[in-house]
Amino acid sequence: MTGPLTPEDPTPQPLHQPGGDAEQAERTVKEVIRWYNARLAEARENGTDGETIDELRAAREQAVDDLDRLEDADEDETVQIAVAYAARLKELTDS
Repeated sequence: MTGPLTPEDPTPQPLHQPGGDAEQAERTVKEVIRWYNARLAEARENGTDGETIDELRAAREQAVDDLDRLEDADEDETVQIAVAYAARLKELTDS
C-alpha cells in the first residue's frame, strides 16, 4: 500500500493569476485615463473654463493613483477597482 496522494507540484499557486482580474482592471483604468486625457485636450483646445479643466485633471489623477494601487492590491481590492472603473467607463462613454 502506498501513502496518501500528494499533488505533483506542492508549491501553492497565488490567488492572483496573470490574465485575470488584475489585467482587466488595468485595461479598464487605462481606458478611463485615456478618456480623461482626450477630454482634457478638447477642453484646452476649446478654451473651456479652468474649473472644468481642474475637475477633469483631478479625476484623471485619481485614476492614475488607482492604477498605481493595482500594483500592490490584493484580489479583493483589485476586484473593487475593476468594478468601480467599469462602471465609471460606462458612465463616461454613455454620456
